[in-house]
This record gives sequence, structure tokens and C-alpha cells, in this order.
Amino acid sequence: MSEPVLRIDNLRVNFGSNEAVKGVSLEIAQGETVAVVGESGSGKSVTALSVLQLLPYPMATHPSGSITVSGEQMIGASAATLQAVRGVQVSMIFQEPMTSLNPLHTVAKQIGETLMFHKGMSARVARARSLELLQRVRLADAEQKLNAYPHQLSGGQRQRVMIAMALANEPKLLIADEPTTALDVTIQARILDLLKTLQKELGMSLMLISHDLGIVKAMADRVCVMTQGELVETASTEQIFKSPRHPYTQHLLAAEPKGRPPPVASTDPLVIVRDLCVDYALGQGWFGRKQKFQAVKKLSFSLKRGQTLGVVGESGSGKTTLGFALLRLLKSSGQIEIDGDSMQDLSAAQLKAKRANIQVVFQDPFGSLSPRLSLLQIVGEGLLVHEPQLTKDERQERVAEVLEEVGLQAGQMNRYPHEFSGGQRQRIAIARALALKPDFLVLDEPTSALDMSVQAQIVDLLRDIQQRHQLTYLFISHDLKVVRAMAHQIIVMKDGEVVESGTADQIFDNPQTRYTQELMSAAFVR
Repeated sequence: MSEPVLRIDNLRVNFGSNEAVKGVSLEIAQGETVAVVGESGSGKSVTALSVLQLLPYPMATHPSGSITVSGEQMIGASAATLQAVRGVQVSMIFQEPMTSLNPLHTVAKQIGETLMFHKGMSARVARARSLELLQRVRLADAEQKLNAYPHQLSGGQRQRVMIAMALANEPKLLIADEPTTALDVTIQARILDLLKTLQKELGMSLMLISHDLGIVKAMADRVCVMTQGELVETASTEQIFKSPRHPYTQHLLAAEPKGRPPPVASTDPLVIVRDLCVDYALGQGWFGRKQKFQAVKKLSFSLKRGQTLGVVGESGSGKTTLGFALLRLLKSSGQIEIDGDSMQDLSAAQLKAKRANIQVVFQDPFGSLSPRLSLLQIVGEGLLVHEPQLTKDERQERVAEVLEEVGLQAGQMNRYPHEFSGGQRQRIAIARALALKPDFLVLDEPTSALDMSVQAQIVDLLRDIQQRHQLTYLFISHDLKVVRAMAHQIIVMKDGEVVESGTADQIFDNPQTRYTQELMSAAFVR
């Protein structure tokens, strides 16, 4: 039997006194795809980073264990050995391509760097090879994109550049750490199809780290399930999905947003939008004419009290721009009426008062919370602005009440965001939004950064709160399974326009446009 491309034996990883990985053992054969799954903090990424010795040493240590790549020991390897393996025998694709690419260098320079370093190519030859690689990963207008900077590319384009960089030296093993989490469903499907094709062409092994079990089912030959640093189950993909043995694996498979939103009792429209347009200025063109880009084009809808409107579409379709326009965080034309008030006609003082009734929950629960403020300060900040008559004790009582309502403990209010998990931080963001007892919430991708089981918890929480307080939601998401569980009505956006709208049942059961059909196919057929 041939030597596996990767062999991990009894790997332990400590961060100080904290044991992050506890005796993990796994192998990956040539051409095989092995998925490592589990929730955040389970040790998936720490295990993968250990392969290339990319952990922050000496803070991270390996009390025991062995990692070999084609028989070559990685733990304790010399700098020369690691240099010969990294990017040549083993390459890695990271979760967020924007932060993984250097914002100061062009695509050509970043791909060419690895070719010149490992292959000794001249700049001219490296550029030609970089163009071949971009064409191989099916990047449109590859020659033009060579001179582009990362911020000039979309999320899917940046991920294709990352794949091209990873494949530059035709590695034996590709480690893909959540390679599609930040991408829309249709782009996810294209990237996964691309990885499959390239893997077959190159005879490459793939270590896929993901919390999305739909992706794992479509891609992997075998699955390794991790929780709290331990590998609790390893089996073929078919066996894992048909007859999981470990209770944690069963929990993961069951952790998907289920059910439907609560029925709408009111016939009263809370939000009315007519012919909404949002333009972005692009500077001046010929003869001093102002150029503009229309991000939202003549969009109209109404939303009843207690109802959820799901807004779906790919990146750049105008979903978030719509949400920000409703919040009056962007200038717009057309009519926005919320609870009888025309938003564009409000003075600054009136708008400030109105905002107590309109709140927002953002996509990234960590980035949207100040790391310098405690929960009491974060959740109570709106009360200081909009209800200054409250005493300190009354404000603290309101914060305690809303923390309990979202499933946190009042005793945690003096702690800081970094002391909580991703799901808990999103609960904090929801508590902050609820503190002022609003009628209307804009939810901008509130579950996309969360694990599947945490997603399901947050969906249940949002539905429960909606029913209790008759809240109205604008729910923006590219995760159609979550939208299905949350929305009464749906609008599908593409290039700033609504291409289809209707009830959730109509859109999911009988989509009319080709674009909506493609979205549904990408989300549910894996």
C-alpha cells in the first residue's frame, strides 16, 4: 500500500494551558477528499494549520503527535524543509480571500511571487504562467484581472485568484479552510465544481474544512467529525449521512433551520416603499457630466406589521443597499414610509427620534460590537440616547431584561464581546436592537457567519421574538434555507432590480424566472 499524502498521528496542540486538539489521527490518500467538520472551536482549523506549521509558535505547542507529508515529518522540521513543502507539496486556501490577499499588490505580482520563489521563473515567464492559471480557474477577462488589485474583484473572483495561487506549483495536497463560506450560493456551486474538476485533472488530494454539511456531502469521500478538540467519528460520507453513530454527529446533521415563520395577524402595512432608487456617484465623465451607478432601481413593496420580507440575490444585487436606504443611512429617491411617516421628509431631529423604532442587526457579530465596551454599555447605549430620563438602575434593569430575552444571563452584562462565542455575540447584537422596543428590524445576513446549529438557534430566537412583539423584519440573506425558515414574502434581486416576488411558498415551490431557479438549484441540490 502506498504512503498516504498526509498522515496525522495522535496530534495534540496546546495554547498555553488550553488543549485545543486532543490526540487527533487521520490519513488522506492520493486523490482522496477528506472533510473535517465540526462547530467553531472544535479544532478543525488548528489541525489544518498544524500541517504547514502555521500556528503562532511558541504560543502554540505540540506536546505529542506526528504529522508527515509524503513521509516527511512536519513537527520540528527545519525552515528549509518547511519552505520546500509549503506551496509546493501542500497549499492552502483560506476562508476569507479579501484578508488573505495583499491589498497593495496586483494579482499578477501575488501569483507570480510564488512561481519566482519556488520555480525560479523570470518575471516575464511568471506573468505568462499566472495568466494560464487564471484561465484554468475560469476567471473571466483573465488578462485584465492580472493588473487588478484585490478590492477591485468580487468575492468569487478573489477566491478564484486564491485557488490559482494555491495551484501554481501543482501541490499533492490542497487544504481548503471554509473556501466558500463568504460566497453566495451560486458562486459557491461554481467554486466547488471548479475544485472538483481541478482535483481530478491534477490527481490532487483535498482536505476540506467546513461546517456546511451540504458541501461536505457533495465533495467528500470520507468525513472526520471533530468536537472540543477530539475526533469523535470517521467514516465514509455515505455512512456519516445515512447512519451516523456518535451523538454529536447526529446533532450536527439535525442542526438545520427548520419550520416556518409565525402567521401574520395584522393586515396593516408598516412599511411602504414606492419607486425606490439609490445611485452612487462615480465622478465626472466627458464634458464634466456626472457619472453614476444605479444600485437600486425603482423598487416597490409593502410589508405588514409582524411580517418578514426575505431579500435574496447574489453579491452586488442591491440587497444591503436597500436595507441601508430604508434606515436612511444612504441617500435615495422615491418614497419610504414607515409607520405612517415619510422617511425622506423627516428633519434631523425627527429622524433621530424615529430611529428608536427602526433597528438593525449586522452580518458580523464581532465586527459590529465595540471591543472596548461591556454588554451593559453596548445594549444600553441606545437607551442613553433615546430614553435619557431612565435612571442608572432602570437602564440596567432594561438591559438585564433584554439579555434574558435573547437567552443570555443578566450576570454577564459586565463582560466584553471577546469573552463570548459567535452565536452569543449575535444574541448580544439582537439584544442591542431590541432594547428600544422597535417595530421594524433590518437583519443583514445575521446568520451567515455562524455554524449550522447556531444558525438554527438564532432563527428560532428571531421567530419567537417576532411572535411575542409583533416585530416586522426585512431579512437579507444569501442562505436560502434560512430564508425559507424565516420569510413570509420574498423578493429576488439582480443588478438592483426585483426579478421575481411572491410568497415564500410560491418562490420556493414554483420559481418563475431562470435566475431564481438557478439560486434554488445551487442552494438545495448538492
